[in-house]
Amino acid sequence: MARQTNGAYWAQRMKNMEDALKDQAYSYVENMEAQFAAAQAEIEKQLAAWYQRLADNNEISLAEAKRLLGKDELAEFHWTVQEYIKYGQQNALDGAWMKQLENASAKVHISRLDALKLQLQQQAELLYANQLDFVDQAARQIYEGSYYHTAFEVQRGLGVGWSMQAINEATIAKVLSRPWTTDNQTFRDRCWTNKQSLVNSVNTQLTQMIVRGDSPDKAIAAISKQFGVSRAKAGRLIMTESAYFSSAAQKDCFNALGVEKYKVVASFDKYTCDLCGAMDGQVFKMSDYQVGVTAPPFHPWCRCCTCPYFEDQANIGERWTRNPDGSTTKIPPDTSFAEWKKQFVQATGKGLTPPAAGGTIPASKKAASSKTADQQHFAKAVKGMPGMTQAYSDALENRFASGTQAGQRAFAKFVPVGSVADGAAKGTAFFSSRTQKVTMNFADDLANVRGPGTTFFHEHGHYIDFVSSSGGGWTSLSTPDFGTALHSDFDAYVKAVMGKHSLTKRTDAYSLISTEVMGNKYNAVSDLMGGLSGNRARGNWGHKRSYWSTKGALEQEAFAHMYEAQFSADKYALMQKYFPSALAEFEKLLKGVI
Repeated sequence: MARQTNGAYWAQRMKNMEDALKDQAYSYVENMEAQFAAAQAEIEKQLAAWYQRLADNNEISLAEAKRLLGKDELAEFHWTVQEYIKYGQQNALDGAWMKQLENASAKVHISRLDALKLQLQQQAELLYANQLDFVDQAARQIYEGSYYHTAFEVQRGLGVGWSMQAINEATIAKVLSRPWTTDNQTFRDRCWTNKQSLVNSVNTQLTQMIVRGDSPDKAIAAISKQFGVSRAKAGRLIMTESAYFSSAAQKDCFNALGVEKYKVVASFDKYTCDLCGAMDGQVFKMSDYQVGVTAPPFHPWCRCCTCPYFEDQANIGERWTRNPDGSTTKIPPDTSFAEWKKQFVQATGKGLTPPAAGGTIPASKKAASSKTADQQHFAKAVKGMPGMTQAYSDALENRFASGTQAGQRAFAKFVPVGSVADGAAKGTAFFSSRTQKVTMNFADDLANVRGPGTTFFHEHGHYIDFVSSSGGGWTSLSTPDFGTALHSDFDAYVKAVMGKHSLTKRTDAYSLISTEVMGNKYNAVSDLMGGLSGNRARGNWGHKRSYWSTKGALEQEAFAHMYEAQFSADKYALMQKYFPSALAEFEKLLKGVI
């Protein structure tokens, strides 16, 4: 392939990359909107119950609302606050809110209105704790993805390449903590400001509606609308912050590659604003790179990006990457991003440094040969799936490469190209034993709060469980030992909790375990604990209670969860902690079929 010298090439490649990253960011917006919808539903439920309990002729007076809670109401309130505190401790809610909850739990006099306001604020605190996690995770993935993909596109466009230092955690943390807007606020500050604005507006509006004697339906609709306004702010924040961190990554990458000038590239459609249209094609020196002035984002929801600008393309690649003996090496046209990254991103942990002269990129056959046969099969299978994106493919390949040998071998042996029927499905992901296909949503799984690829490896765990059974049925049900081990591990853990806390009732231990396994990283353990206890020891992840009445459901879900844990050191460690003997039985089953 001849080296690309057309400026339009750079603009198109970088715009395609930026659009893919924005699609990834929008998947976070969709997840955040689902969180808001759930919170709105819960708030409407709480408000309706409050009005139903206290309203007289469909109205509540301010005096009635300010009456102190009765003895029974106060006991119920204290129980609710304790539940909030437990959840907050497990999920690291805002320290100031936790202090407010602790103060509320000690009160012996509190009005009905203040009790309701506290319940409504709990929903806001949960929302914004989740939003902070979403924005933080999106920012990290967007920055890293933009940095590496920018380097890849530049080196592939030039036809030559060199080794680069990997991005370490300290580098990303420094970028994330740096304010970039004129009000000098970071995204964390902005999340807090939005939360306070929501809480204050809800509290004010609630009191005013009671004073006016508004009907319950009108009051509920008005409060719900406030959450709708806040939801729009959350979406705007995620997309705008994602655009900034993508731009920051491009700037850092251009500097690392020695790019001297850059050009602004806008999207052209009916949504393009006058400002972005005017900035399109403008060329600036890297020393003039200033977000919001000479570089995107220029405004909220901005879709512009930048690309390198070279006044003299002739021999530029050779000038940057000449070897000590004067020779250069071309980048083969079929080099994939995964191959490039594996060969040219050096994980020294020392941050970002300019490339050293003399580094070259080897032929793609060399890069491919560095992968095992199982990893090559996985890459081929993933790329052939309908709706697959580069970002998701990279995330899956990275997880697969870190997996256990048994996990990799099982996938290569039993999962062919074409295992996924639909990668953009709406609703719950599932594996069909009738069609032997997985149906899921790749975009949702890329932004999965339980970790990118969680759904993919879990559903393919079901896939392997079914197709690996030599006599028909499921491998997980081929012996009673697996199910027996699950029950044995659960009973042992319950007894350990009872002994540690001097409990006499298993149900008390269930309550403690339920609190212990709250949080996204415990999703698999929470689900299995629910299956073993009728959902009485479940955290905040898991199937409905009725699901577990299906014969074999426990063993099948455990097989899928433990297979997914083969590609996550943290989840594997949790399986070892809670289900040690069952994990050993699972690995015995897996090795028996490979």
